[in-house]
Amino acid sequence: MILRPGPAARPLLITVSLVGIAAGAVMVARGFLPTRTLAPAPAAPVIAFEPATLEMGELVAESPKTVAVTLRNISARTIRITAAIANCGCTTSTFPPDPITAGGTAEALVTVKAPVTQDESLMKSVTFVVDGADPVSLTVLGRVMKSAPGAVAPPTTVDSVEELALADRPTVSQPAPPTIAAPVTPPAQRPITFARVNPPIQPGARVSFPAFAAWVKGTPITSFTPGKVYVFEFFSTSCSHCKEFAELITRLARTYGAQGAEFIAITDEEAPIVKAWLALPGKLNEVPYSVVSDPDRSAMITLQNGTFRNFNPRFFVIKNGIVQWFGHPKEAEEPIAKVVAGTWDPETVRAAAITDSTVSRGKDLLDRVARECDKTGDWTPMFTALDAVRAAIPERAGQYDAQRFVIMIGLGDMPDAGYEFGRRIAKEYAQDMLTTRSLARAILNSPYAKRRDVDFAMELAVTADTLAKGEDARAADTLGLAWFSKGNREKAIENAERAVKLEKDQKTREQYKQALQKFRTGTPGPEPTKPRPATAAAGPTATPGATPSATPAPAPAPPE
Repeated sequence: MILRPGPAARPLLITVSLVGIAAGAVMVARGFLPTRTLAPAPAAPVIAFEPATLEMGELVAESPKTVAVTLRNISARTIRITAAIANCGCTTSTFPPDPITAGGTAEALVTVKAPVTQDESLMKSVTFVVDGADPVSLTVLGRVMKSAPGAVAPPTTVDSVEELALADRPTVSQPAPPTIAAPVTPPAQRPITFARVNPPIQPGARVSFPAFAAWVKGTPITSFTPGKVYVFEFFSTSCSHCKEFAELITRLARTYGAQGAEFIAITDEEAPIVKAWLALPGKLNEVPYSVVSDPDRSAMITLQNGTFRNFNPRFFVIKNGIVQWFGHPKEAEEPIAKVVAGTWDPETVRAAAITDSTVSRGKDLLDRVARECDKTGDWTPMFTALDAVRAAIPERAGQYDAQRFVIMIGLGDMPDAGYEFGRRIAKEYAQDMLTTRSLARAILNSPYAKRRDVDFAMELAVTADTLAKGEDARAADTLGLAWFSKGNREKAIENAERAVKLEKDQKTREQYKQALQKFRTGTPGPEPTKPRPATAAAGPTATPGATPSATPAPAPAPPE
C-alpha cells in the first residue's frame, strides 16, 4: 500500500525502474565517461525531504509496502534528479522525471520488500543523484514482521504482473518491488518515444581505480596493477540480500584470492558503522578481503550508475583497468575463474549486457506510463509505450508481447481482444519456450485476469515443457499449476515434484515446495481472480490500434 497525506492510493504491479531514461540521457549528454568524473558540488544540499526521515512503520516480510516522500528544492535554481539508488536490493524508489523549480516540490515513492532474512529493525537509505550537485540521501526506517497475523504463504511462485511478464527473461537484473514513477503531465500531452543508448559501463570499458574515503580493512590501493584481477563487491552491512549470499561471496574470495585476485567490498556507509560490523563475532573470518567506506558513492556513481542498473550485492570484475564482467555473485564463478585463468573475453558478454541495460531503461518509461494509465483507466498509451520499447529491443520482443497480453486480459479490461492477441503470438512464438511459458503463467496466475482460459494455458504449458525437454524447473512448475487449475491433483503433484528436483536455487526451490504443498492439500481449480482495484479516475479502455471505447473501466474495491 501507499501511505501519504490524504487519501490512500495503491502501487500498480507492473514493472520497476532502477536507473531510468533520465539518468541515461543526462549521462550521455554530459559526456559521462567510465572514470571518476564528478560534477561541481555546491556547498549545501539542494533537496530537503518531507518527512526528513521516512518511517515505513510495520513491514510484513516478502510483502512490498510503498510510502510517499516529498522532495523540496531548497536551492535558488531549477534542479533535475537523474537517479534514485537504494543501498539494498529490497528497497527501490522512483524519482521525478521532470525538473524541480526553485522552491518547488515533487514526489518519490519508496518501496521496501523485506525478505524473511531481514532483521526486525530495518534501516536503509535511498540516495537521489542530482545533476550538477551533491547526491542527497534519505534514511528509511521500519520494523519487520515475519508474517502478518493469519497470513498464508503465496501458493504459487509468481505473484505479480511484473514477474508474469518479465521474470522468465535471461538477465542479470534482479526482480524488484513493484513501484511506479509519479506522473507530471498526462501521457496524451507527451509523445512516447524510446531509443537505445549504450551504457558507458559495459564489458570492455576502461575505468580508473575508484577513490575511496576510507579503507576500513586491508591495505589501501590507488591504482590497478597490470595483470592483476580485481573484484569489486557493492554491498551494505544491513542488506539482507547481501547476508543471503555472504557464504558464497566468502568462498569465492578465498578460492580466487588464493589465485591472486584482489577482492574489495564497497559500502556507502560511514567507516564507524563498517568497523562496528566487522567487530561482530566471527565477522572477520567471514570477510577475508578488503572493505572500504565510500559515503559519497563515487565508486557507485562511476561503476554501478554507468550500467543503468542497480542491485546489491553486485560484482565488478576488472583486469588491466578494463571491465571484464559484472553481475550478481551467484553468476560470478565462471567469469571470475576464466578471467583469473586468462581465458575470458569480455566481448562474449558485451551484447547481452547492453541489452539488459537497455531493458532497464525501458522499464523506467513503462513505469511512468503505466501509473498514468492506471489513474485514467485508459491503457492505450501503455500499448504505445510497449510498441516503442519493443521496436528498440527486438531481441526481447516476446517479453513485451507477453506484458501486453497480461495487461489486456487483466487491468486493461479487454479479455476478448487479449485472448485473440494471445493466440496469435502463441503461434508466432511457438518455438520460444520463455515466451510460451510466460503466456501460460499469465493466464493461470495473473491476479486481475478477467477470466482464465485454462485449456489455452494447458496447451501453452505443455508446449513450454516440451520445448524445455522436461529440464526447466519453471516450466515444470507452470505445468503443475495448469494441471491443478484443470482439477487434476495427481498430475499437478507429479510436475511440482519434478520442479523441486530440477531447481538449483535454494530460495526458488522453497517457493516450489510451497506450491507443491498447496497442490497436495488445496482444492484443485483455477486461481481466484481479484477484483480490479479502484483507479483515481476511471476512463475508457481500448484495443491496440482501435478507437478507445466509451465504456468506463470498472472500479471495485482495492486489493488487500
